[in-house]
Amino acid sequence: MKKLTLAISAIAAAFGAASAQADISVSGSGNAAYINDAASATKLNVGQAVSFSMSTTTTGGMTISGGMGITNTSTTNAGQAVSGGQTLSFATGGATITVGDVEAADTPGAVGGVVGAQVGDSGAFNSDVEDGFLDDDGLGLSFSTALGSSTIAITYVGNDDFDTLGEINSSGAGDDALTSASITVPMGAYTISAGVADSDTGESASGASVAAAVGGGTLTVGYSTQTLIAASGADLAVAGDTTVMGASYVMAMDADTTISVGLQNKKDADNDSTSQFDASISRALGGGASVFLDIRSLSGDATQDGSAVAVGTSVSF
Repeated sequence: MKKLTLAISAIAAAFGAASAQADISVSGSGNAAYINDAASATKLNVGQAVSFSMSTTTTGGMTISGGMGITNTSTTNAGQAVSGGQTLSFATGGATITVGDVEAADTPGAVGGVVGAQVGDSGAFNSDVEDGFLDDDGLGLSFSTALGSSTIAITYVGNDDFDTLGEINSSGAGDDALTSASITVPMGAYTISAGVADSDTGESASGASVAAAVGGGTLTVGYSTQTLIAASGADLAVAGDTTVMGASYVMAMDADTTISVGLQNKKDADNDSTSQFDASISRALGGGASVFLDIRSLSGDATQDGSAVAVGTSVSF
């Protein structure tokens, strides 16, 4: 990351204003991968992104930050787009409030996915199991703070149909509000996370995960249950509960090499179920560059199951 410091004070002084100083950080990333997807198609995938992060600190010690980016997404052909610019964050006293397009945590406790977007999003998988709310983000605010060694996070979406300008608690069709809350607490050798979520649509979720150091790595197990509605275009034909059980294990083989494996089982109210196995290995090459190998295998009730493999490189500039 290359950091550019703008001397705003000089400009302000030219207009006779009070002095101020702001920081603008510019960072970039890129990736290239070869993919053999679940439909036995071979793909070449390339993507890049440039991100601009802006921040300033008031005389009272509050840090205000925002950012935007230019991306060529790794999951869409020629997917150039401007990203970000839809939130503003205020941090003070160990607490952070973000206003704008925020996302509720609607699958608390769901673990087991350890692969990147080249397999997770571009692997051609199509599960028939529905999990997660029909819509989980929109115009609202999120709050997070540390309480001793614990962390609390609360997100309120006031209108899931709008991102930067919209009516809060609107009675319009499809303008729904939702809330999520989570807490992470270290307890001796374990770290426990638990959360709940609720939407005006009638959907709700709860779940928890436990992480512990095992055999030189970190083992995490989790359970999530979501009460979902049936909707046109969704995989769920009958309203009811979806359960997600999973586990992941991440271990550093040395200072540069990390191995991750994950298992996840899902079942929804239609009695559709899937089993998923993930494996990933990555090795840092220095200078922000690394190489990776990602594998995912999906079996059960799916329009497209099977196995997908991606090998490639990712770079942080």
